[in-house]
Amino acid sequence: MRPALLLQLAFSSSAGKWRPGTAFRCTLGVALPLLLALATGHAAWGVLASTGALNAGLASFNGVTRRRLRVMLGTSLTMSLVTVLALLVGTHTGLTVLVLMLVGAGMVLSGALGASANTISIQAITTLVVISGLGLPPALALPGGALVLAGGLVQTLLLTVVWPAGRHHPERRAVRRVYRRLEDLLGALPTPGDLLPEAAPFQEAWDVLDEARRFRWRPEHARLRQALRLAEGLRAALVGYARADRQVRERGLSAEAGRMVQALLNALREVQGQVMQGQATLPPATAAGLHGALAALTGEAARPLHDWAALMVRLLIDLGGEPEAAAPSRPPPTSWRDTLAALRRSASPQVPLGRHALKYALALGLTALAVRLGHLPHGYWLTLTVGVVLKPEYVTTLTRGVGRLGGTLLGVAVSALLLWAFHPGERALLFGLAAAWLSYAGFLVSYAVFSAAITVYVVMLLVASGVAEGAVSGERLLYTLLGGAVALAVSLLWPDWQARSLPGLLTRAAQAQLTYLETVATLWSGGDPEAASAARAQARALRVQAGNLVRAAHLEPARAQRLPLARADDALMRLNASAALSLSLHAEALQLHPPRPDPSGVSAPSAARLDRARQELDTALQDARHLCAELAAGAS
Repeated sequence: MRPALLLQLAFSSSAGKWRPGTAFRCTLGVALPLLLALATGHAAWGVLASTGALNAGLASFNGVTRRRLRVMLGTSLTMSLVTVLALLVGTHTGLTVLVLMLVGAGMVLSGALGASANTISIQAITTLVVISGLGLPPALALPGGALVLAGGLVQTLLLTVVWPAGRHHPERRAVRRVYRRLEDLLGALPTPGDLLPEAAPFQEAWDVLDEARRFRWRPEHARLRQALRLAEGLRAALVGYARADRQVRERGLSAEAGRMVQALLNALREVQGQVMQGQATLPPATAAGLHGALAALTGEAARPLHDWAALMVRLLIDLGGEPEAAAPSRPPPTSWRDTLAALRRSASPQVPLGRHALKYALALGLTALAVRLGHLPHGYWLTLTVGVVLKPEYVTTLTRGVGRLGGTLLGVAVSALLLWAFHPGERALLFGLAAAWLSYAGFLVSYAVFSAAITVYVVMLLVASGVAEGAVSGERLLYTLLGGAVALAVSLLWPDWQARSLPGLLTRAAQAQLTYLETVATLWSGGDPEAASAARAQARALRVQAGNLVRAAHLEPARAQRLPLARADDALMRLNASAALSLSLHAEALQLHPPRPDPSGVSAPSAARLDRARQELDTALQDARHLCAELAAGAS
């Protein structure tokens, strides 16, 4: 166990995903039913309607615009049906436990079908646990379901028709994050060692654009796709550029290197602004600045940096080129028969997902039963924590539990401070709406931040409804702690250890890296650039999975590991080193392909440089083959 790694994973954050504007739009949808209900004296109606609005707003963060619309509508309808079911069975302990088990298992299986289904399944479980735990009369079932549906539909209407955030904002933001990450890395030069730009922002951007293919493809998508492809080239070139930048600075050319970096940074910032407008071109003045900084890199001492900078300049200038005219082919839609067959296969206890569905259903049902038999006030928070924290993997359960506990601690502290200082009574609703805004704004940033904000929201909503102030925060904290402990205990008693799949995954990642290196080798002699890009994407995806799995293995008990973690760390380090080299060689090959006049006037690499690159490639190929053989032997 590595406590520092546990805290890093539990409280990780992505500041670039902060969404204050979208949060304001979503909070308006939550505020409308609450304020209307308070004005008419029907606070309970407002709580139900705002629940639908809150969930629909959270669903709006999922995917491209048209997909978001479908997910929001699907979420609103599902939450309405779940509310009806929860109110019908909520006063009967046996039925409540049975429904929680059946719906919990079903939502685990359906959530594996994709990101949208997973979003809906999590919110369905949350709504079912909370509404069934309130003990409201069954006569409210149909009116309550209608109120939840109305709140969700109003939120959907606000976010997609009345006040939409922007038709293609998800695609634009994803590509902008890629260029922002390149800007951050370039601004950090010089670096003491080899630079390997992280792959996650690129993978997320490709996923968003691939998702857009399933809906209406527009010319803007072609421009964004071209910008992302060229960003991949910039990422590859940055590996060699960082090394050359360090070399020329050591030779006393820091001023020239700094000027080149500044010109590239200006260009990357311009591109980010253009991308958010659906474009990806450089103004003439910025292009002139690039060529001016490049022309200052003269002499043999500056030659390494000049060549790499020339490649990056060419890629940035190529942003103004004509993108591919044809839209990429859409993947065939999945039929309902295929979906049902996939659900049947995943429901088997012979597969990990089926085992987790059974484990999840039992944990949720037994916890709800204990809460009911113990007559715990607001005990549904305990069941809710188990339902939210318990995941298929032990490490995900552990990190999510720690993140939720930390966020809840902060939320409880903030709530207690606000209640002590203001004793707000019904005015607590204003603090609750501010917390709802923070929940939305930080939803994609950090799970701990979201947990803290949603805790304040729930506490303030209960206080505004007349619940005693002193009991709310303490109960929330206690039940969160107990629920996290229950979820962790279930994971330990009925585990599916991730570390046991580590040798196989590392082997597949090494084989994919080997394939990528071989396609790069063919690219030097006129091979297909698209094949090299596809091989790079496959190798990157498996390498990212392997890195995540190695980190997870460090948090699992020693008995779960079949490969010594020192060997796993070494294998991952060698994979990353091979990736850095292959990216560098791939970027150099781009200087030779396609064979056309270079607008920057830069000549192709010399024969001696090409020979040295091929020797490095041969060494990397041998290392990857050795790694594959070593891991295959370790797995057996």
